[in-house]
Amino acid sequence: MTLENERLTGRDKSRLRRARERGYLNASCKSGATVREAYGFWGWRLRLPVVCFERLKPGSKFGRVGVDLFTTSNVLNEFGEAALIALGNRLGVGGPDSMSPHDLAWSRVPVGCMEELAKAALRIVLLSGNYEAVEFARMPEKLSASSDTRNVLPWRIPA
Repeated sequence: MTLENERLTGRDKSRLRRARERGYLNASCKSGATVREAYGFWGWRLRLPVVCFERLKPGSKFGRVGVDLFTTSNVLNEFGEAALIALGNRLGVGGPDSMSPHDLAWSRVPVGCMEELAKAALRIVLLSGNYEAVEFARMPEKLSASSDTRNVLPWRIPA
């Protein structure tokens, strides 16, 4: 069974469905960590960036917005970083508190701006020219057959 069927309630499943439709997750709920985990796994399977927002505390007037590119094979370039900083300044929340090529987060965003910031950040992250593909290191070539068979045990051990 999947994580979705095991631990999510009906409300969590509908929150997850809305997040898949919109592209960003509102994780302001009691089971926010579980919903974020399920949404992150979904984004990883589809190689999409994970954008989510939540309140700092249940009754807080401020929240955090996070963008995670670890689920993709891309990293932000300088144009993407500059566009996200400009977005935060345009909305009056300033630049991200933490930023790397793989993820960024704003930690003190007014509740009224969280969804707008998440939606615009997703558009910027997905815009061609704001990210670069990561080149993975090549695997070493296979060893020769003679070196592979030196210390190999047989499949069947005689009785």
